[in-house]
Amino acid sequence: MKEQDYIERLKRENSLLQDKLDKINKGKQKKRKFRWWLLKKSSVPIFGSRLKKSISNAITEYKEYKTVSVDTVSDVSSSVIWRVTRIGLFAFMVAVIPAAVLIAQTVLLVNQDRLITQQNHLVEADRRSSLVFVMNDVLSDFNDELKYKGSSSRNISKTLEARIISLCMAMKPYRFMENEILIDKPISPERGQLLFSLLQSDLGTESSRDILNSADFTYADLRKVNLGRGVNLKYARLDYSDFTGAQMPAANLERSELKEAQLSKVNLSDAVLKRARLHNADLRLAELLSADFTNANLFGADLTGADLSEATLWATKLDNANLTDVILDNVIVDRQDWIDYISNSLGLKGASQIEDRYRIKKQGKKQFILVPKK
Repeated sequence: MKEQDYIERLKRENSLLQDKLDKINKGKQKKRKFRWWLLKKSSVPIFGSRLKKSISNAITEYKEYKTVSVDTVSDVSSSVIWRVTRIGLFAFMVAVIPAAVLIAQTVLLVNQDRLITQQNHLVEADRRSSLVFVMNDVLSDFNDELKYKGSSSRNISKTLEARIISLCMAMKPYRFMENEILIDKPISPERGQLLFSLLQSDLGTESSRDILNSADFTYADLRKVNLGRGVNLKYARLDYSDFTGAQMPAANLERSELKEAQLSKVNLSDAVLKRARLHNADLRLAELLSADFTNANLFGADLTGADLSEATLWATKLDNANLTDVILDNVIVDRQDWIDYISNSLGLKGASQIEDRYRIKKQGKKQFILVPKK
C-alpha cells in the first residue's frame, strides 16, 4: 500500500471518529440542557419563585463581592421558612383529605349497620306480632267456654289452660319502632294484651292460679293500663315488665316476681305485696298508700318521691334502696330503731331526710309507726 493511500484512509477514519464524537457530545449537551430545564421547571414548585429568586440574588452577590450581606441572608432565611410552612400546610391538607374521607366512610358504614340491625329487629317484630292471630283464636275459645259457665264456675278446661300457657311462652319479648325510634329494651306487648284479657275475664280462682303459676309473663307491656281494682296477680312472674302509669289499686301481688319491673307512677294503693320480689324495681313517684310490703324484698329499688303513707314495711328488705323524698306518714315498721337502722346500718339514700322529718312512735307490743315531727 502506498503511503499516500494509507494517509487518506487514516483521514477518513479520523473523520468518522470525529463525527461519532460530535454526536456523543451533542447527546450529552442535550441531556444536560434537559436536566437543567427540568431543574428550572421543578425548582419553582419545589422551592417557590420567592425562594429561588432570593437564592439567585445571594449567589450573584457572592460572585461579585465575595461576601453576602445581612439583608440577603435574612431574605433567604425568611423565604426558606415561608416555603417550609407552605409545604407543611400542603402536606397537612394532603393527609387530612384522605382521613376525612375515611371518617365519612366509617360513619356511613356505622349508619348502615344500625339500619340493618333495625331492619332485623323489625322483621323479628313482624314475625312475633303474627302471634296475635293465634291469640285471637285462643281467646275466642276462651270466651266460648266461659259463656256457658254462668256465675257458678268460671274455671276453664285444662286443655285450654295449657294452650294459654304455651301461647304465653311463644310470645317472646322483642324490640320494635316506637315514635320512629327503636326502643332500647325488648318487651312483649302481646303478653300484656293476653294478661289484660285474662284479668278482665273474671276467671275462676282455680284456673287463674294454674295459669299464673305456670305462665311466663315477664317483659309484659302494660303501660298506662287500667286493670281495675283488686286484680289477682298472686305468684305471677312479671320480671322486667312495664307497668308505668298503670292503675291497679288493691291488686294482689303476693309472692309475685317483679325484678327490675318498671312501676313508676303506678297506682298500687291498698295493694298486697307480701313476700313480693322487687329487686331493682323502678317505683319512682308510685302511689303506694296503705300497701302491704310485709317480708317483701325491695333490694335496690328506687322509691324516689313515692307515697307510702300508712303502708306496712314489716320486715321489708331495703338494702341499697333509694328513699329520696319518699313519703312515710304513719308507715308501720317492725323495730323501734328503724330510722337509725336504715341510716347507719344500711346507709340508704334519703335516710337523712327521713331522720329529719320523722320519729318512731310505739303502737303495739312489736309494732311501731313513723309519724312526722312537729
